[in-house]
Amino acid sequence: MELEGILTPTLTPFDGDGNVDYHAYEKLLDRLLSERIHCIIPGGTTGEYHLQTFDERRAIMKFVADRVNGHARLFAGANATATKDVIELGLFAKDLGYEGLMLAAPYYSLPSTDELVAHFKAVAAKTRMPIMLYNFPARTGVDLNAQFLEGVRPVKEIFGVKESSGSMARMHEILIYFADRYQLICGADDQALEYFVWGIKGWVAGASNMLPKQHVALYDAVVKKRDVAKGLEIMRKLLPIFMLMEQGSKYIQFCKYGSELGGVPVGGTRAPFMPLSSAERQRFAELYELATS
Repeated sequence: MELEGILTPTLTPFDGDGNVDYHAYEKLLDRLLSERIHCIIPGGTTGEYHLQTFDERRAIMKFVADRVNGHARLFAGANATATKDVIELGLFAKDLGYEGLMLAAPYYSLPSTDELVAHFKAVAAKTRMPIMLYNFPARTGVDLNAQFLEGVRPVKEIFGVKESSGSMARMHEILIYFADRYQLICGADDQALEYFVWGIKGWVAGASNMLPKQHVALYDAVVKKRDVAKGLEIMRKLLPIFMLMEQGSKYIQFCKYGSELGGVPVGGTRAPFMPLSSAERQRFAELYELATS
């Protein structure tokens, strides 16, 4: 298993009553596919999975699988707080034809390294699906560190690591000590150029929901054509908006507003998330114009 290109963890559109808006979701997927996004991933952090019921999550998985219908690769975010729930969601995705799973550590419970290893071994044994690890300690509270990666080395289903810790040192550590075992995948928008220069071929990019054309252009320039100068030109326009989005806790709100600016309104976020202020919207709109110029 190897993942390449721009991998979009999709936003979840909501209507005015806070229900999943499948009409808007259809438009979002159509836009992503038309801009040549390589892989679609419902159920990621960007999709607000942690604010949805299991029935909603299953319905979204099915809708996305039906709509994409072979026009892009499909992975499923199937994270949950309990191992049995991850397995249940993973098996549901498998039955729908998803290629694999994107899994972070169970959030809130703060499992030890040994507990994390046992958790992922259990999920792999029950689902028998390719697993892309998702290291996001800022959200889960625990780090999928080198000790953990050694612990799951024998688990053949685990093929890669989406690295979202924000640490460039961690990227170097995985490249040096684990390149023979795991595919490294960029999970930090503001570091994508550096990852691509180092030969990384995949980027799980939340902001590709709102700027799919620009994300694919960066991938094409640096990974496919090895044109770093062109990549620098593209990233100079993207970096200011990425840096704004990574500050604080309004990444999803910014991403949804960006989708609206791009012509695909997807509604607001669910509580406890709150809307952007008028000043935040104005500043974001200025940077969005720069990114799309």
